[in-house]
Amino acid sequence: MRSKKQAHTTIIKRSARREHHAPHGGAWKVAFADFTLAMMALFMVLWIMSSVTEEERKEVVAHLTGESIFDGMVMSPLSSGGQAMNGPNMIIPGKQGGAPTTEEIAQQLEKLDLASKATESLEDVNKRSQQEMIELARVIMEITKAFDAQSNLDMEIVPQGLRILVQDDQKREMFQRSSAILTPFFQRLLTQLAPVFNKIDNKVIITGHTDSSMYRDQTRYNNWNLSGDRALAARISLEQGGMVKDKVIQVNAMADRMLLKPDQPLSAANRRIEIMVLTHAAADSLYQFFGTHGIDVARPADSAQSAQ
Repeated sequence: MRSKKQAHTTIIKRSARREHHAPHGGAWKVAFADFTLAMMALFMVLWIMSSVTEEERKEVVAHLTGESIFDGMVMSPLSSGGQAMNGPNMIIPGKQGGAPTTEEIAQQLEKLDLASKATESLEDVNKRSQQEMIELARVIMEITKAFDAQSNLDMEIVPQGLRILVQDDQKREMFQRSSAILTPFFQRLLTQLAPVFNKIDNKVIITGHTDSSMYRDQTRYNNWNLSGDRALAARISLEQGGMVKDKVIQVNAMADRMLLKPDQPLSAANRRIEIMVLTHAAADSLYQFFGTHGIDVARPADSAQSAQ
């Protein structure tokens, strides 16, 4: 009986169930590609932004955030296309139609990159103009040494160009006393300097200065008349020496308003002629200042007629 029961014994084996994971996909590859693309775009933006100025960066930020650094206005009332920049049809990215798109951002950065290159070109032009001024000053100094007139001529390079001061000293006077007649020495000096100004195409301003000596009858003739006549005499002498006539764009009379030695108003250094060789940018600014580009002002007669 016992062996018979053992023959029918049932053995039960229990084992833990193993969970089957889903097969691995390629989602991480897509995420990594997005991350790589974002990093590449970031480095491109950083590279482009490093080539623009701080002011241009602020302009980009203003466009991206929907704000204007001019509060809806720009320095010029018209854009390059002739449309008012603050007009009702002007759309600022991010201000209308939601956030700016990637294409708009790329276009804006491309414009800033081109503007940066244009600025670099302008800097090259300015450097070339400065080199021309330095070369002109060197030639003038050689002529001055040949005339032994170092104490009568001084030069300095300023942002507007090359300033040349031809002045009296204790030994020589540029003009006869209280007149606009050049002395022979300075007449020859200006004649020798005249052809030098034709080497460059820059324009020239001639300004006359006097000391604070006063005429007895100020109503008939004064330092304003004298400084103007002396500047004109210097222009005539330069043109007779060979300087192109259209080189001079302005002749000024300053009287004794700009003394070199204010503490010595009667000093010979105050009696001088200044020849200013302008940079192209300074000449353009002068043309704009004295040109007819402004808005016409209504005359009193026109106002009276309109009132009628």
